[in-house]
Order: sequence, then C-alpha cells, then structure tokens
Amino acid sequence: MVRTAAAAALALLGSARALDLSDLDLAVRIWTAPEASRSNQDSPFAPAARLAGLGGERGRGEADLRVRHGGLGAEMSARSTARRGEELRTSGLVNELFYEADLLGQHFTIGKKVASWDVGFGLRPLDVVQQADRRALHPFALEGVPLVTWELFGESWAVTLLYANPLRGRAPAPRDDESVALHYYQRLGSADLHAVGRYSRRTRLQAGASTAVVLGDALELHASSRYQRHGERFAMPASLAGGAPLAASEPRATTASADVLAALLGFTLTPGLGLSVVGEAWLDPAGGTAGEWSALGALAERQRALLGDPAVPSAAVLANLAWELRAFDRPSLLRENLFLRVSWKKDRFEPTADVLYTPADGGFVATAAVAYQGERTRLDGGLRLFGGRAGSAYRLFPESAILYAALQVFF
Repeated sequence: MVRTAAAAALALLGSARALDLSDLDLAVRIWTAPEASRSNQDSPFAPAARLAGLGGERGRGEADLRVRHGGLGAEMSARSTARRGEELRTSGLVNELFYEADLLGQHFTIGKKVASWDVGFGLRPLDVVQQADRRALHPFALEGVPLVTWELFGESWAVTLLYANPLRGRAPAPRDDESVALHYYQRLGSADLHAVGRYSRRTRLQAGASTAVVLGDALELHASSRYQRHGERFAMPASLAGGAPLAASEPRATTASADVLAALLGFTLTPGLGLSVVGEAWLDPAGGTAGEWSALGALAERQRALLGDPAVPSAAVLANLAWELRAFDRPSLLRENLFLRVSWKKDRFEPTADVLYTPADGGFVATAAVAYQGERTRLDGGLRLFGGRAGSAYRLFPESAILYAALQVFF
C-alpha cells in the first residue's frame, strides 16, 4: 500500500536525522507514461482485450525514493495505473531494504535487495534469482527478494554466495522460491567471465556461464547460456477436456519440462559518430512453439464464434479468451528470437529503432523512439508496432500499435 511505503520512508528518514547525515545519499525519481493503442480487430482475442487491460488510452506512473546511509539502503515506490473510463489505481511497495557491511575483508548483506547478474540486452539467461522483461515499455522498478549474501573480492575477481527467500520453500511464483545461488566473476584481459549455479525445489539445478569480450575500439561480443533441470512455461490450452471449446474453470496456467537450455549470442558495434548497433539471437525455453501458437489462435477463433449464441453465456466466452491472453504476458513469446537495434546519440538527443523477429512463425515487433536527456529530466516518445504472417504470435496480439510518451524527473 502507498501508506506502507510512505511510512517506511518517513521512518528511515527519521532514523537518518538522528544519526550523522554527512554520508546520507538521497535520490528521488518521478515518472509518468501515457499510452494510446490501436486495437487489432483481426485478433480472435480482441473481444476480451479490455478485460486484460489492453486497448484504449492508459497510463502508468511511479515515484521512487532511494536512501543510502552507511550500510543501510532502501528504495520505496508509489505506483499508479489508469485507464480511460476507470478509477485510478494506486499501490505502494518497499522494493529494497537491506544492511551491508565489511568484515575481515569480506562483504555481507542481509535484507531485501535486487539481485541481477549476466550480460545481454534482450535476454539475460544468468539472471537466475530474478528476471525482468528486458523490452517492456516503462517497467516499474524491480522489487528485490529477501536474501543473505556473502561476497569476497579480489583485484580481478569476485565470488558471491546468496541465500534467497530463507525458509520459504517452493512458493507460488518462481522469484519467491527459497534457493541458494553461487556467482563467480573473473576479469581476464578484455573479457568479463561469469559463472552461475543455483538450486531450488522448483527448478532443481541451474548452471550457466557467460562472457563479454571487447575487440578493439568498436566491437563487443557477448554470449550466455544456462542449463536447467526442471522448467516451467505457460500451458497452451490448445485442446480442452471432451473437445469442448470452453473451459468451465480456469485452465492450468503452467506446464513442466525437463533439461531445458537458454542461450544468447550478440554483439555491440560502435563505429563512431554517435552510432551504436546491437544484434542478438536468443533461445528462451519459456517461449512457445509456432504450432502451439497456431493451435491457440484456432481455439480462440472457435471461442469467439460462440459470441452471440443464445445457448452460450458471453461472460464464459470472454473469460476463456482473457485466460488465454496470459500467454502474451512473458518476455519471449517464441523460443527462437532475432533482435536488431540501431541508435544515434547527438548531444542530448538519441533516436532509436529496433525490431524483434520470430523466425519460427514470421512475427515481429518494431519500435521507433526518440529520447531527450536533460540535467534532471528525461523525455521519451515512440511508436511500437506488432505484426507478421497470419497466425503468428505477434499478429494474434489484440493491439496492432502503441503510441507512447514518458517524462522522468530526477532529484
């Protein structure tokens, strides 16, 4: 709740006032991001788009407060979401609240903190403790996980042992699972090397490695891979019990898989004059196959055809379509992905253009944007388009375009 976050912030500031304020580090970020979308009426999911929060005019905003004082750190957020014709929704969250200290040449942290590792732009396979949608428009600040860490540093290496969500066991969401993770970093010439291992009841063993190598002044190469003993992904309800087109209750949300591999290979080219080109190809086992998306689209078509049938309640049809729209709520809709991004930085302006292509079904997402970075402000605006071959995942999305803007203010 907003009151909870505000109370935590006031209590932390009150404690800081009672202490020596010479090393108090306080930062505030406020942002707002309105959007307008164009619906895709050819999508069989279009009738249920509003139930899933898609379509029409909408906006999001967040106020973040970060405080550092000695070994104490905290970040609180007040968030809001709005849609045309609906009441404003607000919430508050303590994203981070931790204490860290050095003892006998070792570093210890306890509390709630964001834990992100690995290289990569569109996907980071070694972010095994918590993952974020790397290409989401205007994401809220990451929420940390309860943890205890021990770290040891050398001149060109570091080791981190992390115990996340102590005594929680298997939780409803993967990020909340109790787990133990080990991260090793090594700087070797112009290369950064990472190795990660993690164990939890849900995934069992996870292990992987990554590297980023700088070749000359203009080229960087990066690669990452992760093996996972047990995996989970969205269960495509391509067929329902008895052949009926509608489910009487919410279908199973996930399906299990074994011995899965995530991998990424990419480059960053900076030829000069402010130009930058990023290219990546990745395999995400949480994505679906072209056949699964085709079957899901066919099922949605059968369900939409039932609208207007007096023998079938419309509410049941819309509920089924809304359940199935959750298939779009993940970073990679398909397992195989190709990504290209071009940017040009000139003074305070940076126009960008990128495209994500899914070769298995011929779908794509294309984005053109421009950003202005001021001293204490940042302005962004752009257009994102969804399309591809008929039946492709992005062509099934109930929105065909999103026009967006964002304003950030820093204190």
